[in-house]
Amino acid sequence: MWTNTECAKYYLCLDGEVFEFKCSVGLLFDVTRQICDFKQNVDNCDITAEARVPKPLLDAAQCEERSQLGCGDGTCLPNEYFCDGSVDCADGSDEGWCDVENDPNAADPCDLSVCELPDCFCSKDGTIIPSRLERTQTPQMIVLTFDDAINFENWELYTQKIFTPGRKNPNGCPIRATFFISHQYTNYAHVQKMWNDGHEIAIHSITHRGPEEWWSRNATIEDWFDEMVGQANIINRFSNVRMEELRGMRVPFLRVGWNRQFLMMKEFGFVYDSSMVAPHSNPPLWPYTLDYKMPHACNGNNQFCPSRSYPGIWEMVMNQLEAGDYTCGMVDTCPPHMNGDDVYKMFVHNFKRHYHTNRAPYGLYFHSTWFRKQDDYTSRKINIVIHQGSASLETSSDARISFEVATLVGLWGASGDYIPVFFQEILQIMRGYGDCANPLRE
Repeated sequence: MWTNTECAKYYLCLDGEVFEFKCSVGLLFDVTRQICDFKQNVDNCDITAEARVPKPLLDAAQCEERSQLGCGDGTCLPNEYFCDGSVDCADGSDEGWCDVENDPNAADPCDLSVCELPDCFCSKDGTIIPSRLERTQTPQMIVLTFDDAINFENWELYTQKIFTPGRKNPNGCPIRATFFISHQYTNYAHVQKMWNDGHEIAIHSITHRGPEEWWSRNATIEDWFDEMVGQANIINRFSNVRMEELRGMRVPFLRVGWNRQFLMMKEFGFVYDSSMVAPHSNPPLWPYTLDYKMPHACNGNNQFCPSRSYPGIWEMVMNQLEAGDYTCGMVDTCPPHMNGDDVYKMFVHNFKRHYHTNRAPYGLYFHSTWFRKQDDYTSRKINIVIHQGSASLETSSDARISFEVATLVGLWGASGDYIPVFFQEILQIMRGYGDCANPLRE
């Protein structure tokens, strides 16, 4: 039995010497994540050092059967046993080296001769406009998302400050957003009202539990079903949102859940994930399907991205914002010292990064708590950038429109091979033709 005192200790090697440190009072040291954290978030006090799993021999084991690969100790097992989420080698080597670069059953690189819309989209580096259209033929789409519960704490923000009758797209239609809903503290009557108003409702788990790395490393396929499909059922039951309209999900803490997450998505029928923060890129990345290998590195500390192919599942990749010398995925992870002018300049600068390069969808990803931290001056600046536009954007009124994620994916998929036609239809909507109803609603 480990005491809190022992579990709070950790050691650091500097210049050949070992120094003992201790976490602050009330915190314990997490060996896996290498940080001090609250007691309820640390479940590995019995581990004194991170175990090293041997690398499998694979083909070097020279197994008699061509359909078999070798464990680290030379034991031969069927190829499909490696990196399937279940330990089969006695030394654990079949599940110890399963990232994108080491999975023997990893997805292939993009093959443009096979991958065609509406079912598949890929490119070598993720920056190519669909159908290789010219930038000027491509509308600039803006995606707004909000994570976590909808309740009395943010209801006034959403209904009276952000999504008010006067806030409209250039064509006069109301702006809409995607809300990734977690269960705790959620008022499902409010969720139903947002859905009735045309916003997309998506999944963000039941528990939103910690520690963060549990989602990447420890959650089983059954856990993923319990958390995500369970939350879909709760929203369907208490908010009357149709199951077929719960198309997307975002993982808590943006901790991608390796192949287990995407196996669950495939089985349940989720259309897209929006949890991967791409490495900073100019130009930014377009969404892609997971038929082939991701066009970017698995970004983040100890992230565990999918290594296999999951045909037809979209990754609505999150492009980072540039904020001076920093980059940030969620808006609330950008430098906290910025005032209203700084926030305004950041939004305009990043809009131009998208608009003047490849016009990949421009994402603004929020937690509602970020707005409560801003003064009124900052909020007014945000409204100007998100809702009203400005001469400094150097765009015409038909250049931008806000979409919820599912509408973007759905319209894109429904357009088949006619991406130029699809984009022209969007431009027509922007210019005021067609109705404002969500095209995915009956």
